Amino acid sequence: MSIRIPRNKTVIFGSIMLLSFLLYGNGIGGDFVFDDKSVITGNPMIENMSGAVKTFVSPYHYARPQSGLYRPLTFASYTINWNIDPNPAFFHIINIFLNGLVAYLVFIIILNFKDRTTAAASAALFLLLPIHVESVTSIVGRAELLAALFLLLGLYSVLKNRYLSSSIFFLAALFSKETSIAFLPIFFFLEYVWKKRNITAIFKKSLFYLPSFLLYSLLRFQALGVKYFAGTNAYSFFNPIKDADFFSGLWTAFKVLYLYVQKTIFLTYFSSDYSYNQIPIVENLWRSWEALAGILIFIVLIYILIAKRSTLAGIGSVIFLSSYLVVSNMIIKIGTIMAERLFYLPSLGLVLILSDAGAGIFKKYPKIKLFLIAGLLILIIIYGAQIIKGNNIWVSEKTLFENAYNQAPNSVVNISNKASLLLREGKKQEALEKIRQAIEIEPKNSTALHLAGQTYISLGDKRSAERLWKDAIAAQADYLYPYLSLGVMYYGEGNFTAGESILSQAREMYNTSNVVGLLALNKIGLKKNAEAIEMIENYAGKDPKEPELRFVMGIAYLKNNLEEKARMFLLDFKDPILTDREFLNQLRRTEIYPVSI
Repeated sequence: MSIRIPRNKTVIFGSIMLLSFLLYGNGIGGDFVFDDKSVITGNPMIENMSGAVKTFVSPYHYARPQSGLYRPLTFASYTINWNIDPNPAFFHIINIFLNGLVAYLVFIIILNFKDRTTAAASAALFLLLPIHVESVTSIVGRAELLAALFLLLGLYSVLKNRYLSSSIFFLAALFSKETSIAFLPIFFFLEYVWKKRNITAIFKKSLFYLPSFLLYSLLRFQALGVKYFAGTNAYSFFNPIKDADFFSGLWTAFKVLYLYVQKTIFLTYFSSDYSYNQIPIVENLWRSWEALAGILIFIVLIYILIAKRSTLAGIGSVIFLSSYLVVSNMIIKIGTIMAERLFYLPSLGLVLILSDAGAGIFKKYPKIKLFLIAGLLILIIIYGAQIIKGNNIWVSEKTLFENAYNQAPNSVVNISNKASLLLREGKKQEALEKIRQAIEIEPKNSTALHLAGQTYISLGDKRSAERLWKDAIAAQADYLYPYLSLGVMYYGEGNFTAGESILSQAREMYNTSNVVGLLALNKIGLKKNAEAIEMIENYAGKDPKEPELRFVMGIAYLKNNLEEKARMFLLDFKDPILTDREFLNQLRRTEIYPVSI
């Protein structure tokens, strides 16, 4: 019996794409959840196709350079996606298609080193890894997909000596996700080990990538500024390694390496979050077999890189190490201690190492062919079932948060998310109990503190809410929501001075429409109507498009006795049963208008 792989690449492409949709198709009905809301639906630039251009000088998170993230090509794809069809199903379909494209590129690239059977098996194995669920089924996982796609296109171009196109793909990869800087060491490895070029020749080839890197750096600087060009606002309750001492942080990073590899080979559970108190810091290396296992894995990878450098396993090792070290917290501290989506590209390195080993065994013992086929079929069944199960977790925030909480009930983020679900369901006391639990574990958890404030305000206890929101700001000064919550509360109480003060602080960090609109209302309450008008004009022009800003602008003109200008903005909001005069007089007499955040 022989394994017959079709020679027609169109058939291979179709088969890979079909498998991608079979594995991930049940996730197409999923909603926008978790980070999808802050990145996509919470970004006003998504509404207009011009956002696809503006994003090249904007942070990935709208008006929030503090995250240190700059991914313009990824967000441009969201904008185009949204303006064609804002249904989340369309976003999921694109992600599944991109996943298929990446797997097909795996096949094409491996053909340059191995036979078609090894290439096809590698592509299939890459598609089947359950740890990829978050990258594919989470809509914002697209950053991983695009980065991998363009990085592999860049490497393929290097193999074909097309350095100009490789440089363009490198730039596209960087525009998709920062971690694509991993391309450069892989490029040097291919040039030195596989093409056997000398250092001078490699240096000359590397100059092709300098314009791309400089353009990316210039635009990144424009979007993020000096402070966050090479930094981030990583917090310990998202990444406990950040505040650990050097060796404890390093041992914990090795433990996380083991967990990634273990989850790639045998995924015991999915989790959308691995924040504080889910992965304990390793204080003593000798008391953590997982950290020791991580060190052993790292040593083995280094050995493969050196001893097997001229094999597919060597390429797999350099792909793994180059892409993983960027997110490992060993070199720089990133925003999270661990995330399944971050292992999308590093897992390819493991696939290549395993494929090379499998091909070697097959060559040495050709009679075990049937066992290899049977093994692949078993993996298809086991891994496929895990992927389909994992997709169901991302259907809604309820399923996502409940799964994460069930898997890691001591994680402060998971506890807080569980509390938010209880609060939405009207179970205020139960929510409060969970929030208290989260705050007891980590008193500086700004998310839990803010949520506690929301719970108390819903129970009518404004002063407790105020105290907790101030504590949230003290814990994380650049966390917007407690500023907005305080601003809304102060405005509703008629405490316009306090509202103006807290929202002015927020505006220094987040010059967004909700902050501008709410701050303008407080200024109107203080009879600073001209200031309110000027602020909105500076933000959105003399004819703002957003309904909320148009309403506030109209109120400011009305209070400033400029009725004709006020009419331009306010009459669109008029109740049909009222005359224009009745409507305007009613607004003129009102001191506090309904607001929400």
